Amino acid sequence: MTGSHWIKDGGYFYGPILITNTQSVGMAHHAAVGWMIDHYAEVKTEHFWAMPVVAETYDGVLNDINGRHLKEDHVRAALDSAKDGPVPEGAVGGGTGMICYEYKGGTGTASRKVGAHTVGALVQANHGIRDWLTVFGTHVGPHLRDNLLFERERGSIIVVLATDAPMMPHQIQRLARRAAIGIGRNGTPGGNNSGDIFIAFSTANPITRAEMEAGTHSFEFLSDNEFDPYYLAAVEATEEAVINALLAARDFETLKPAGKTCAVLRPAVLLEAVRKAKAAK
Repeated sequence: MTGSHWIKDGGYFYGPILITNTQSVGMAHHAAVGWMIDHYAEVKTEHFWAMPVVAETYDGVLNDINGRHLKEDHVRAALDSAKDGPVPEGAVGGGTGMICYEYKGGTGTASRKVGAHTVGALVQANHGIRDWLTVFGTHVGPHLRDNLLFERERGSIIVVLATDAPMMPHQIQRLARRAAIGIGRNGTPGGNNSGDIFIAFSTANPITRAEMEAGTHSFEFLSDNEFDPYYLAAVEATEEAVINALLAARDFETLKPAGKTCAVLRPAVLLEAVRKAKAAK
């Protein structure tokens, strides 16, 4: 995850967060820097530096990843089209070639309200093997044996948590760590080949780049004792976002190895597996 060393040291970041595949990090970063140069007025008058955040997961089973087909125009188009509102889920954007619990994975999102605030999760789900899959407390993996792809896990997951609740940097780090609990609820132990990458940020306490350069600033933040509901919201939203990524996808044919089917997890199939798992207890 590019820029993470600065985020850890400075406690804040400027610019977009981009999610792509492993071999496209360089192009995504290059294009985002150009986009920031075009959109930040202080480029012309100040000593401007750009450090966008780019995170990746591997999609080489479904995608010609080494062909490096992502170009600067694709990245800029994604940035220019970003908007408020519902987030497309499933096989979209960086999630297009991702596999989750040996089903078609990808982009998923969910959120929770905590008082007047919201905690939202966005995942690029590309992790897990079927045997591990658990859905809202029910271990369904052993009852879903169609279209198995792997003998061992070979994927990763990115979780982005966002909130409008006022938090200090160390509190946001604590919130980010709860993403691990959220993905764990779906059954993954965080496999050896799984790069589980999390970032969280708060949109509260807005301050301009110029204002950060000097002076003394005031800062609003929650007491640590208020955080349990926010931690729960992060866990639940992350857990649900992974399931949403699975249910919003579509069937893909595998590229390497060729000729297999990476199937979507269909709701009726999932509900039947839940029934079987509960009956087996």
